[in-house]
Amino acid sequence: MPLVWDLTAEIKNWLTPEKLRELNAGWRNHGTGYPEEVIEDLATALQMSNLHYESILGYLETQSRRNHKFSQAYHGLYSWTVNLVYQLLYFRQVNNDNLLNRQIDFYKGLRSLAESNNPLWIFSLNHDLIIELIAAKFSIPVNCGFSPKQITLPRRSKDGTKIGGLRAEVIEMAELESGGMHFSTSSEMCINLLKIHGALDVFTFNDGKDLLRFLPNEQTVEATTSTLRAVNEELVYVDPRMLGGTVQAVNEIAYADDDGEMQFLRRTLLAGAHKFDGSGRQVLPESMLKFFSQHINAVEKLICVGYGFGDIHINTIMCKWLEFSSKRELEIVSPQTKEVPTFLLHLATQVKLVKSGATDYFDSISGVKRSRSDELEKRLMATIRSMGKEQSAAAIAEFQQKDGEQKKTAYLEKLRTIPVKDGRPDFSTLGSPEVLGQQWAQEIHGTREDMLDRLLNFLAEKGR
Repeated sequence: MPLVWDLTAEIKNWLTPEKLRELNAGWRNHGTGYPEEVIEDLATALQMSNLHYESILGYLETQSRRNHKFSQAYHGLYSWTVNLVYQLLYFRQVNNDNLLNRQIDFYKGLRSLAESNNPLWIFSLNHDLIIELIAAKFSIPVNCGFSPKQITLPRRSKDGTKIGGLRAEVIEMAELESGGMHFSTSSEMCINLLKIHGALDVFTFNDGKDLLRFLPNEQTVEATTSTLRAVNEELVYVDPRMLGGTVQAVNEIAYADDDGEMQFLRRTLLAGAHKFDGSGRQVLPESMLKFFSQHINAVEKLICVGYGFGDIHINTIMCKWLEFSSKRELEIVSPQTKEVPTFLLHLATQVKLVKSGATDYFDSISGVKRSRSDELEKRLMATIRSMGKEQSAAAIAEFQQKDGEQKKTAYLEKLRTIPVKDGRPDFSTLGSPEVLGQQWAQEIHGTREDMLDRLLNFLAEKGR
């Protein structure tokens, strides 16, 4: 899944100022759209290289609050942009099963943490389903705090025919506000997973009063992604008068219930600069932050993986948690970690910096030993991620072309060594042509490790 700046690059490469104006012209032709001043304001923000997508969303939120004339327009454009973020993450999540199945094994060390911490608490700021997929792969039960109550929503074909159902666990908003969440307190192996900023598979429903999380039929990568795909493509309200034949809503899913009545699911992605500040119109209940503040006290050691300490509301809670007891420890795991965050300097003796990638860290704490091929593949994935999607894809394509040319040249050189007799290749002294061909292929192509080595060296040269 993309990092903040990776996702920002994807958004800015597609949503250029010209594209934004073109889209608005189309919306205006259909009787909607936004004032030109608002569109040009967003276009200017998109061109600022120092703003990532969270900052841009925060700017739209701020403008919505202080610009009364265009308040609704700014909020509408904010919601549309959040929906764009959802769609980009959604398509990345459901179209990479092969990659996920191959890479998830590198997170095997997470099971060791789950075995030695009953339950293991994971507080996630990401919207994706990676933790759930890792847990499914290694048979670790996951509890996201919802109640035992479940409902089923009808899946429908493009003509509106019911073709099945989608299970979901629910929790009522009144229960969230007055009671709590149903996390595991048993001594059996389990992950208590709190998605503080919402998730791709979590929605509000019943006029925003309650929260639901969709459940796959089995705990596999394929079942999890197919369920998410069905949620977004088969929960529909068919109306032939609408473009595409179904009702579309910004940041919502309009669907027909069992009685054919239109209902709505609102997406819970929480993004921007004003998360949980009490002045926004966020969908996710603010009690989610309260539960983080409560349940972080269940742990004495907190491991931060992939967090850049950019959310003030999270930093504040972490700081108070660490201040409460000198026995509490914080480990910051990152390949780029260099120094203790400024807001934690007075607690530096309780903070440990671990210069490592996530998979290497999990391997180290669980004693997992990797083959050379696995180690090379991990290095390759880390290199690709650091280069970014577009640059790495272009570099790999260039490598494949040059590597293919080098192999072709090598084969030609081999062919020139074959003796010629009466105008024909003479294999009498070389043995079977098939065996010879296999030997050449092994010599020229090498092992998988050889190929990975060549690719890594090539990418290293491109990155200099």
